[in-house]
Amino acid sequence: MAFSATDAAFEGFRVVRRRPMTLIFWALFYGLIMVGAFALLGPNLIGFVTATEQLEQSGSTPSLEDFAPIFQMMGLLFAVLLPLSLIASAMIYAAVSRSVLRPGESAFGYLRLGMDEVRVLAVSVVLFIVFMVLMVVTSGIIGAVIGMTVAAEMPALWLLVVLLILAAICAFIWLSVRLSLAIPITMAERRIAIFDSFGFTRGRFWPLLGMALLAWVMSIVVGLLGSLVAMPLQLATGGGIAALKGLEDESLQVILQSAWPAIAGWILINAVMSALQVAVLYAPFSAAYRDMKGGASD
Repeated sequence: MAFSATDAAFEGFRVVRRRPMTLIFWALFYGLIMVGAFALLGPNLIGFVTATEQLEQSGSTPSLEDFAPIFQMMGLLFAVLLPLSLIASAMIYAAVSRSVLRPGESAFGYLRLGMDEVRVLAVSVVLFIVFMVLMVVTSGIIGAVIGMTVAAEMPALWLLVVLLILAAICAFIWLSVRLSLAIPITMAERRIAIFDSFGFTRGRFWPLLGMALLAWVMSIVVGLLGSLVAMPLQLATGGGIAALKGLEDESLQVILQSAWPAIAGWILINAVMSALQVAVLYAPFSAAYRDMKGGASD
């Protein structure tokens, strides 16, 4: 069936309007995730922010040695945050899809921890691996061409580099759109359905791309408006995460004693904004699938 890209793009706002408590549950969920992440990596996160700012303010061209501490901290943050992010994302993506495809299952803001979430996690991991492999391959090809261009001293070859980069961007956008319904299909049919998305998106690339762009623009607007609203709270609690500068060598207890209002304010602001933005960004894809199928799933 046909679907309206414009109508589907606003599904996230409709989800929140139908069940306002959903936003509160999702914000609480994000808040718990952020508290857990900060408890695990608080000093490392502060150290990473401080090191990055010092590098930016140095005024000199940084060397590889200057980047070494930052790369080490990034590796640690990535190793801990990636699995936590994948699990949390699976739960919230499943909740967003459930709010659209099974609106009657509204308890606890549609949040669950069951087989739906396991299937969504499996799909998310597979898609992550697919895109990472493609990124490595394309980066390797482009890097090799750049190396050949520099070695051959032929400026005309830079045009080929630009074309390859544009082609890679277009390919990633195309594949992202063609696979964009994998999670809604997995939720609706209660089975792992990764490449079924190709069938549903065939002939609908441009409407889906337009829907995604509109949802993305609206999420940016929501973020900007939220930042303006949250600014007084940030100022009242000490300026947000910037208030933690200089505490990277302290224990978690000392950090909390010194800057708990700033930490609490930062978590509150980001939890609410993340909850609203995830609804705006991801609900449209479930709405698109629902409309293509001709109604909500059971």
